[in-house]
Amino acid sequence: MQVSPGGDALWVLYREPAALVEVPLNSLRPARRIRLAAPPDGFDLSSENRAAIASRQDRGIVMASLTSAAIERTIASGAEPSIVRFQSDGKQLLAGSRPDRNVTIFDVATGRTVVRLPLPLEPRHFCFTPDGGQLFISGDGMDAVVIVYPQREEVAETILAGHAPGVMAITDTSPSYLLVANPESSRITVFDVECASWWRWSRWAGDRARYSSRPDNQYILVLNEQSGDLAVIRIFSLAARYRYKPAPLFTMIPVGRSPSAPP
Repeated sequence: MQVSPGGDALWVLYREPAALVEVPLNSLRPARRIRLAAPPDGFDLSSENRAAIASRQDRGIVMASLTSAAIERTIASGAEPSIVRFQSDGKQLLAGSRPDRNVTIFDVATGRTVVRLPLPLEPRHFCFTPDGGQLFISGDGMDAVVIVYPQREEVAETILAGHAPGVMAITDTSPSYLLVANPESSRITVFDVECASWWRWSRWAGDRARYSSRPDNQYILVLNEQSGDLAVIRIFSLAARYRYKPAPLFTMIPVGRSPSAPP
């Protein structure tokens, strides 16, 4: 589920029947529907009112117009794409394949493959820096995060990121921090992006940290599935004076039994 570029609707992905469905926020009722030929695995929306929908079964990526709610074309990926993300300007599309352990960059205008980059892990989660200059990738097969420079079309490095790194979020602050959820060890691991200082701190964040986000430039929210709590961390507590200390939790908010969040 994602908010439309105009902010007036949600677009929701269905596997059965396979479709991308618009839900206007003023009515919260399903409206237009983009029907798909195969079950989808992931999608992304661009600022140009375009959707990219990945299907491992079809080994392809459907490009669709949100304006006309119609399919424009299908890109044959040559792999099994499960996660896709547009660059911030919408000109390039990055697709990750877990079975093939690679990420492919496509030119959106032509559908042409720009480069296919091998990875040391199965890509499951993507996280861009606010300027789109770096892409962080986590997934199964390695306790690490891979850094990709999309404009340079290269894998920069692979860095340790705690046990079984999962969902990531990045702050739009200076300095900027990448936060990685380590659900199996109930921790959040933090990386100073600008200084390339790997892991400022590792902190208990509940019994099953699953999802981190940044609703503004002041707090990080971490959902704990098993305890049913929402951990709140102040971003300013990640400052240099805490470099060698765990950052304190601001508060824990009960949110109910077995809360869930996007994988």
